Amino acid sequence: MLSHERIWSAIDHLAQRNNLTASGLARRAGLDATSFNRSKRISPDGRKRWPSTESVSKVLAATGASLDEFLRLIEPRGPAPAPSASRPGAIQPCEARVTVPVIDSGSAAGHLGANGLPGRGSVLQEMALPGLDEDGCFAIEVRGGALTPLYREGDVLVLSPTAAMREGDRVVTCLDGGGILAAELRRRTARAAELSGPLPGAPDRVIPAAEIAWMARVMWVRH
Repeated sequence: MLSHERIWSAIDHLAQRNNLTASGLARRAGLDATSFNRSKRISPDGRKRWPSTESVSKVLAATGASLDEFLRLIEPRGPAPAPSASRPGAIQPCEARVTVPVIDSGSAAGHLGANGLPGRGSVLQEMALPGLDEDGCFAIEVRGGALTPLYREGDVLVLSPTAAMREGDRVVTCLDGGGILAAELRRRTARAAELSGPLPGAPDRVIPAAEIAWMARVMWVRH
């Protein structure tokens, strides 16, 4: 399995290489300044906290590093091993691809399957998604400013409704009325979800669970 310490060490290395602190790197990547603080890497009860796939994607974009370079920082290696030698659970280089359904953000509420989530009956698109299990994942292509200000027209968001959601994760929420919104998750209980305000300084929003058709964690973004 990938080492929790090595992943954080790789992020620290990219920060130092760009003459940034962990907080400075988070800000440059468009994340909360405390996202990479050492105090955030272990929960109060001792559980390991891992950076999200989207956070890593933003770090790579902010520093100009490639995914393969990041993987080499995590686990230095020589020539790629033969397929039979690959370790179960290891994140594969960006050549690994999965297929997910991609739907228009304007019709996300209209593609619901029997499980209440967007089904696989929409157009399929193949894209590189390192380390992501395609089972249950789907993607939304942003159209008409539906998910501003976090995402722009044409962005493709790969979402997982089954991935664990933690404070600070970015999520897409589809409301019973058909609208969708993207925000950082502040807190989620059986009764409601508390999401960040649409703009910096805006009050957080509390949405009753009864008004949520589905909520999915943003795992990867293709700009």
